[in-house]
Amino acid sequence: MKFPGFVTWAYGLLTALLSISAHGLAQPILGASDLPQGGQTYMRANAVPPLVFDIESGGADLTWDFSELISTTEVGTEYLPMSAASLTTQFVFSSADHFTEFDFPDLGLEDALPISGASTYLEFGSNAYKIIGLGLATDVFDLPVIYEDDEELLPLPLTYGAQLEGTSAFELDIPELLFYGTTQSNSIEVDAWGTLLLPGGEYECLRVKRTFSALDSVNVPTAQIGFTIPREGTVYEWYAAGEGMPVLSVQTFADIPAVWQFKPGEEEPSNIAQAEGIGVSLRPAVNPAETGSVLEMLSDEGGMHLCTVHDAAGQCLFNGILKATSGRITLPSAGWPAGCYFVSWAGAAPVRVILR
Repeated sequence: MKFPGFVTWAYGLLTALLSISAHGLAQPILGASDLPQGGQTYMRANAVPPLVFDIESGGADLTWDFSELISTTEVGTEYLPMSAASLTTQFVFSSADHFTEFDFPDLGLEDALPISGASTYLEFGSNAYKIIGLGLATDVFDLPVIYEDDEELLPLPLTYGAQLEGTSAFELDIPELLFYGTTQSNSIEVDAWGTLLLPGGEYECLRVKRTFSALDSVNVPTAQIGFTIPREGTVYEWYAAGEGMPVLSVQTFADIPAVWQFKPGEEEPSNIAQAEGIGVSLRPAVNPAETGSVLEMLSDEGGMHLCTVHDAAGQCLFNGILKATSGRITLPSAGWPAGCYFVSWAGAAPVRVILR
């Protein structure tokens, strides 16, 4: 009489074990081949932050529905093979797997040291994907900047529950011209996995939560500029197999998820018309401005346009759609520390603003 009960119990246990096994197999495990590769360009769209969202909750087998994100502009990020680097940087960064270019902040060096290009060199290490240095190109020479402490970006392999705690630091010191240094601490955790719904498709993802705290120090004697900029925040990134860059990234500013980028669909149109930016004049109403004050910019281009703000370290602090009212744009600058910022409006060249 007990045997049928035992069979029922054993069958239930087997079913539960199979369910747990299948559930575990659904978790993505990503490696170096799923991250950015040299010789590839990855398209991502800037997005208007949605009105309703939950990005803070982590866990297993989640579903994130961001299928209604509105694209504003698209940008391509190119990762170049080391064979495309100069011989100097190939020698200095011999362990790097690839590099990507970025816009070096305008620090008033146009006459003293014209910088024609800047790059970040990255390496797939034994247990982490990391930045090992920067490269600056001038009209005269190449200037490699080796990280004293590499900046770890992602644990390898990328699996649910993986964590990294680390620091990073580098200094660029050109006597009488420029000192530019950064120290940073990172706390990185693969805190969730599940299905991500975007306007262009559906992805099985691992979600990475990166919390950072940094201090940038800048001194430009020729421009009589010197300041420090404390930075801290959290970045959420969703990675999928073979997609290289995150298919969705959200950067918080002052605890507000303000900067959204996602992988667009092949035929996805922009929902907000963009001005070409030719002849657009942008200027600060007050410069330098006091920290904690309302930051206003004057523009001769009205309407709704994409506005972006970067600090002197190139970190994007704001990226969103704002409206020019009576020729004035009000920026949400609460909490910005003293320092140098670069504001771009309607595709025009960035304008430098100082907060003191």
